[in-house]
Amino acid sequence: MRVLSQQQHEAFWRDGYLMAAGAVAERALHALRAGLDGWIDDSRAHDRPWGETGHDFPRFDLEAGHSATRPRLRRVNNPAEIAADYEDATFASPMAGMVADLIGGAVKYHHGKINVKLPQTASRVGLHQDFSYTPHTNDDIVTALLLLDDMTPENGPLTVAPGSHRGPQLSLWQDGRFSGEIAESERARLTPAMVPLTGRAGDVCLMHTSLV
Repeated sequence: MRVLSQQQHEAFWRDGYLMAAGAVAERALHALRAGLDGWIDDSRAHDRPWGETGHDFPRFDLEAGHSATRPRLRRVNNPAEIAADYEDATFASPMAGMVADLIGGAVKYHHGKINVKLPQTASRVGLHQDFSYTPHTNDDIVTALLLLDDMTPENGPLTVAPGSHRGPQLSLWQDGRFSGEIAESERARLTPAMVPLTGRAGDVCLMHTSLV
C-alpha cells in the first residue's frame, strides 16, 4: 500500500530528499526522547566512550569537553538493539513504510544511530555523501533522519544540495587522508545551491544515499 503521495515520490527522486511529517506517532516520539534523556543523564557517570556494539566501536560516544556537570553525549550507535521504543520506530513505524514505498519490495536495515547536538557543543559534520560509508552494488539506499526535536535555523539544521544525487560520487579523501568531507573546490561549487532543511519533531528527512 502506498504511504507517500505521487507528488512526494516525484520530489524525492527529483531533489534527492523529502521532508515528511508523521514519521512516528506522538506517543512514540515522547518515548524516544525520554530514552535519549536517560542516556544523556547516564553519560554523567562516564569520562570516556562506553558500551559495546559487537562492531569494535562503543555504544555511547562522547564529545571532547564532556563532564558530569556539562554532558556532551555525541552519538548512540544502533539504539534499536538495546531499546524497544527505538526498535519499534525503526521497523514498525510510518517511517519504515515511507522508505519501503520509495524503493519498493523487501527493505534491508543497514544500521542506525542517534546524532546528538546538545547546547554549547561543537560537533561539526562536513559536506559528504552517505554512500561512501555504506558502499553497495546498487544505490537503492535511503537515509531516514528522524527529528527528535524541532530543526530550526537557530539550532544548526542540516543543509543539502538538491539534485546532487544525480551527480558523481565525490571523494572524501583529501591529500591522502580520509577527511570525511568533500574537497573545498567541490564545496565552493555546491554552496550556492545548498538549502537548509527545517522541520518539526516527529518529521523525517528521507535522503538518497548519493545526496550531498
